[in-house]
Amino acid sequence: MGYVDIHCHVLPGIDDGARDMDETLKMLKIASEQGISDMIVTPHYKQGRVGTPRQAIGEMIEQVGKYAALSGISIRLHPGTEIYYNSSLEEKLESGWLAKMNDSDYVLVEFSPLETFSYIRNAIEDLFGLGCHPILAHVERYQCMLSNVDNVRILHDMGCRIQVNASSIEGVFGFKIKHFIKKLLKERLVDYVGTDAHNCKTRAPEMTKCAEVLRKQCDAAYVDELLFGRAQKELLVMK
Repeated sequence: MGYVDIHCHVLPGIDDGARDMDETLKMLKIASEQGISDMIVTPHYKQGRVGTPRQAIGEMIEQVGKYAALSGISIRLHPGTEIYYNSSLEEKLESGWLAKMNDSDYVLVEFSPLETFSYIRNAIEDLFGLGCHPILAHVERYQCMLSNVDNVRILHDMGCRIQVNASSIEGVFGFKIKHFIKKLLKERLVDYVGTDAHNCKTRAPEMTKCAEVLRKQCDAAYVDELLFGRAQKELLVMK
């Protein structure tokens, strides 16, 4: 197995990711060339604005898979959603309308970058109360985390999984964010890496440079866990 990308927007035409099937296939080709063997597709869900039900995501994965095979692209796609948290998720989660991460108990959740820590912490507790296991998407985007690593520690100690974007590890968004992530890695507060890919150019599904940086900063076992091991154990396990 190669790298596992647990956060990407490669399905065609359903959010602000791939515009059409042609761009989807180009993104999958890049991902495959970057050593990614599995991608959990995570189209955005934001109440009242954008969202795709689990059944439709499954149908799109099947369709994309057929086109990818015809194009000679070997990559496995799995259902998921990037959920913008609101307090009215219970019905959509319990009914199965929202796709959890490969139909596990894990959910990828995001917030406004300027959201308060108390709100995020309470939301994480709420998701646990609904029987879900939250993964906090791109932790480096939230000002309340970036300004206080203790807040990340608190969430991690609660059992919340922490995801960072590959491009942030590379330093694409500047020294402050790169230094913040370096602190998290040193304390093993990061659980998952995702590309958060949206297109082929400015936000492509690239993992190779990130892996090189990780191998310079962390021991080999932890790097393997970040890039594929934990995903294998928690998200890609056979039902």
